[in-house]
Amino acid sequence: MKRIEKVSLICGLTLVLLFCLSLYIRVAIPYNIVFNDTFVRFGGYDPWYNIRLVENTLHHFPHRIYFDPFTAYPQGTYNPFGTPLFDLSLAFIVWAVGLGNPFAILTRSMIEEIWAWYPAVLGALTIFPVYFIGKGLYNRGAGLLSAALIAILPGQFLIRSLLGFTDHHAMETLFSTIAMLFLILALKSARENGITFQSFLGGDRGSLKKPIVYSIISGVFLGSYFLAWLGAPLFILILCTYAVVQHVADHLREKDSDYLCIVCVPVFIVPLAMIAPALSFGFLSEIHKWSLLLAIFVPPVLTALSLLIRKAKIKPYWYPILILAITVASFVVLFVFKPALYSTITWSLLLIFSPSKQYLAIVEAQPMGWANIWAWFTTTFFLAFVALVWIVYNIWRKWRAEEILLLVWCAIMLFACFGQGRFSAYYAINVAILCGFLSWEIIELVTFRGAEKSVSDMKESKGQLEEKRVDAIKGKRRRKTIKTQKSNEIKNKKFLRADVILTFTVILIVVFFFPLNESLTTAKLGSGGPREDWYESLFWMRGNTPDTGVDFYALYPRDYAYPDSAYSVMSWWDYGNWITYIAHRIPVANNFQQGIGGPNSPGAAIFFIAKNESEANEVADAFDVRYVVSAFPMVDTMASYQDLYGSMTFWANDTTGRYTLDQTEGRSLFELREEYYKSMVTKLHMFDGRETRFKGGYLGKSSILVIRPFQTKPLQHYRLVHESSTYMVLHAILNVKTDDLQAWECYVGSNYTAAERLAYELRHGFTDPEYLDTARWTPPFVSPMSFVKVFEYVKGAKIEGRAPSGAIVKIATNITTNQGREFMYSQIAMPNGTYEFVVPYSTEGPIERDGYTNFDVLAAPYVLRVGHIETETIIWDTRQVVVEITEEEVMEGKTVTVDLV
Repeated sequence: MKRIEKVSLICGLTLVLLFCLSLYIRVAIPYNIVFNDTFVRFGGYDPWYNIRLVENTLHHFPHRIYFDPFTAYPQGTYNPFGTPLFDLSLAFIVWAVGLGNPFAILTRSMIEEIWAWYPAVLGALTIFPVYFIGKGLYNRGAGLLSAALIAILPGQFLIRSLLGFTDHHAMETLFSTIAMLFLILALKSARENGITFQSFLGGDRGSLKKPIVYSIISGVFLGSYFLAWLGAPLFILILCTYAVVQHVADHLREKDSDYLCIVCVPVFIVPLAMIAPALSFGFLSEIHKWSLLLAIFVPPVLTALSLLIRKAKIKPYWYPILILAITVASFVVLFVFKPALYSTITWSLLLIFSPSKQYLAIVEAQPMGWANIWAWFTTTFFLAFVALVWIVYNIWRKWRAEEILLLVWCAIMLFACFGQGRFSAYYAINVAILCGFLSWEIIELVTFRGAEKSVSDMKESKGQLEEKRVDAIKGKRRRKTIKTQKSNEIKNKKFLRADVILTFTVILIVVFFFPLNESLTTAKLGSGGPREDWYESLFWMRGNTPDTGVDFYALYPRDYAYPDSAYSVMSWWDYGNWITYIAHRIPVANNFQQGIGGPNSPGAAIFFIAKNESEANEVADAFDVRYVVSAFPMVDTMASYQDLYGSMTFWANDTTGRYTLDQTEGRSLFELREEYYKSMVTKLHMFDGRETRFKGGYLGKSSILVIRPFQTKPLQHYRLVHESSTYMVLHAILNVKTDDLQAWECYVGSNYTAAERLAYELRHGFTDPEYLDTARWTPPFVSPMSFVKVFEYVKGAKIEGRAPSGAIVKIATNITTNQGREFMYSQIAMPNGTYEFVVPYSTEGPIERDGYTNFDVLAAPYVLRVGHIETETIIWDTRQVVVEITEEEVMEGKTVTVDLV
């Protein structure tokens, strides 16, 4: 008893240390990235909507948003995170710590600390169910090694459980793993106790108690999993597949499968009861209800079919054939009589294992590629396959139900990873268990083979009786006997031998060193989230643009109607949740792929890819757009930083060939066409809405860049009102010796003066002093671009009047941004007696009035000039007319008359 207690204590302390290590990686290393001097950088995109839900819930605890008008304008949307458990549990923790009044008792920083820590704690807690799975399946050693590996494993599981990644993924993984743990324990206990229907009908509480209790607990966590993630039916697929495989294995081996009904049915009944209230509120869909109902009937039907076949003395191999036939027939019946349910089921399966091209435009939905494998798993991905082969061998020898469940679980999760990379967060659990098992098996193999040798060497001095005992305990199947009968001296020294120590060392390096190194690198980068440029720009928008008239903290009815003061913000869908939470403004497009639009429907993609301003205006008017927020990645078609331009053309189904990459043998041609520069997003972010011309040119020999001639017209209804402090300078990298284009890069700086100085040098081209074979060059029309820009969509003031017939009229103003950057905005007209301009900038600065913008980009008075053409050259008259334009004239579209004759 003392020895058992001592081992348990050591294991417990080891798990606590592993928990602390896991928490250290997830919290301490990225801490300064998340908690910086400016704001709390919650990771990624979806976490920002989660904290919006949590914050709103705290204002109305325990009530939660069902309909949200603060995104997907002008319809609003039903809460995309329909499953409430993650948000409600986090809100409850803050509410409890704040003694029921968190906003009065806790500071804002304390509340945000709790929000940021929550996913990291959930991720670190996962080591405990992983340990018990390893222990339940094999032994403590395998459990501890599995727990150690999941504590340090890199990849999607780590990223989604880092400090600040306040999303439901860590909770999903934790609850699904605990559900599988108790199902494994239930199956193991059922096997060991040999429970049957007779045990159940006879009230054999002794043998039924553990399996039933474990089964119910598994169901509770499976139900919690359903309430944490809309995609939870994935595990119903795993469990139903397992039920089929296990029934077939038992039937072919002529074993009773009663225990599967007794164990599995409660696993599905409990979550169905748990999600029933959520179904009535509309959080979950029909697929959740039907998947559980189907799962409840699968084990009894399979067991009954097995009994009928045996009773009819039909050959066993007909059993899997009949199961396949029934499955196909069921889908045919669904297709005929319940086509909606059939479509839902098949769509859900295809979404997991073969997502559509549109869905693949979402980064996390893209399949796991070979490029991801090392970053996400390192050596453990490949070692897991060795473990799977070993487990298949074990199954062939012992046919343990819990090992078959592990095999099915691992196989389906692996296939899911190659469908969507996001599922690698789940597969990390499988990899940790598999590699923990493999590592301990290798350690035992080396340790106890050595023990056999030591015992063999002692036979001569221990006589005939001892020799017979040693001979009796030889062989792989008698390792336990060896352990119990070897001498105390061998017990104490078996793990201190050179071969065992070498084995431990090799395992530490191969299995643990590479994942730990990759995890530390990943943790240092943090979990993403907005740059300071984004936060500063959106926080500026929150304080300097008109209120929408929609209460950010309210609960809204399903039939909510927007007030007349409501308007929207146009940006790309990646940034929708940031706009909602940071700016307290309403985006058209959001991270749930709403408002993107497509070839036949207006939306963000159509707006930004529009070829002329009038097309963009139609979209803006349809969505009551007041502001447009652009970012450098939206024009970075050369992928020097991040290419979102290609994503916009994909969603818009744009096939006009704005840019092409033609690769043939020995030659690579990258061509930027006029259509790219005429795109609305390029005119806004790259050119500030100014008129820009380029005569065209090319660069390189075998690797060639071609820029076609283009001319963009000035925008009349969009004015820059704010820009962030970081400036990007796009440029090409050239090989000096071959004159070939090698790559595109971008300079990232926080000072416009330095960025403009570099841009000037890049326009003339220069050799990199650090790499003498490399030259850097940028086209002459490229200027430093602020990372984030905010534009206002205005009616524009109309300036008109009489002008000399046949003359050329130009209007121009100098613009100074809030960062001190200067550029000229101008238009040219060729009137026939009269001229007309529509200009978006006022010259008298912002005014303090409801409904107006407190902009900080200032325009000088407009200058009107008249000229004429001589020998293809414009000759301007010396006379100039200065015009002041008020903010009311710009906002209300008023006309200002200025005669030039």
